[in-house]
Amino acid sequence: MNVSIDFLQEEYPVFTGKDALLRFEEYFRSKHPFPKVFVLCDTNTAEFCYPSLLPFLKSNWKVAIFVIDAGENSKSIYSCEQIWTKLDELNFTKSDLMINLGGGVISDLGGFVASTYLRGIKYINMPTSLMAMVDAGIGGKNGVNFRFAKNRMGTIYFPICTVCDTSFLETLPNVEWVNGTAEVFKHALIRDAELWKELSAQGCTRELLPELLKRIQEIKLKIVQNDPFENGERKILNYGHTIGHAIEACSLQKDVNPLSHGEAIAMGMIIENEIAFSMGLLKQETKSCVRTVLEKYILDVNIENYLPEEILSRVKQDKKNANGKILMSLISDIASCKYDVEVEEELMLKVMKGFV
Repeated sequence: MNVSIDFLQEEYPVFTGKDALLRFEEYFRSKHPFPKVFVLCDTNTAEFCYPSLLPFLKSNWKVAIFVIDAGENSKSIYSCEQIWTKLDELNFTKSDLMINLGGGVISDLGGFVASTYLRGIKYINMPTSLMAMVDAGIGGKNGVNFRFAKNRMGTIYFPICTVCDTSFLETLPNVEWVNGTAEVFKHALIRDAELWKELSAQGCTRELLPELLKRIQEIKLKIVQNDPFENGERKILNYGHTIGHAIEACSLQKDVNPLSHGEAIAMGMIIENEIAFSMGLLKQETKSCVRTVLEKYILDVNIENYLPEEILSRVKQDKKNANGKILMSLISDIASCKYDVEVEEELMLKVMKGFV
């Protein structure tokens, strides 16, 4: 699949499929004569994915690879400083290119580095995980964690293209597949009732992958095209993330084996649906149905070690909040999502006590 949109007067192509790397090579064959290319990887993608990319890089490009530790802890200002330093040592300029080869951490971190170095250099996202192909690698939102707060520092700065080569998913561990499944369900819940119906019946299977990726990416690209800088409609993509990011931050700080992003977001959707139900926005039947499906296809998450007050303190740091008010994106039905919904602290604490 090749989706191109007229985005801010610039073409923003997304190449998806088993031949995505080949189409990436064809796209750059007669344009963009980058003197230097900097490839950001983690310890996993350097071993398993970079060898597949290397043959598609132009012979006249001077290529450097930089490897960080795999995992959420690398999404930090410290990692940014390491990468900025290396770019400086390479005399990187605005004529050069950065490639982010990895999952959500690499996409978020690499995009943030690219957006800030020299006030913005060209970059490409090459997602290698399901989560990154349907979410983190698409849409230009970048960020790093700060003081255990998810994506506390960030930018909206778009890659010149995104390359989703699905051959990278063939060896993806099941835990990472489940991690991405949460974002797949989220997109269906906010925008596509028919897709939700299909996923509820059979889950997010690898057999469904080609058509599934196309539908999810088209949902996200359409929303991003309508609201690139998250002033309105794009906020619905944060459904499940207000509570989910708070839970993920608590886990990063407290747990030896922290929850994955997908696990935290699945729990976030379940709890936010309970809040929506308590506010009279969501029917009991819909709330129960969504919880049943998420618990069936995504690992059951235990958050009993976290106090409601701990989660609330993280929620208060959420980027969507304004004027001292907690604002969430909540579904009112399948494929219907409202944003900037004010939620009272007392209600949130009351709901949370039912889960911890």
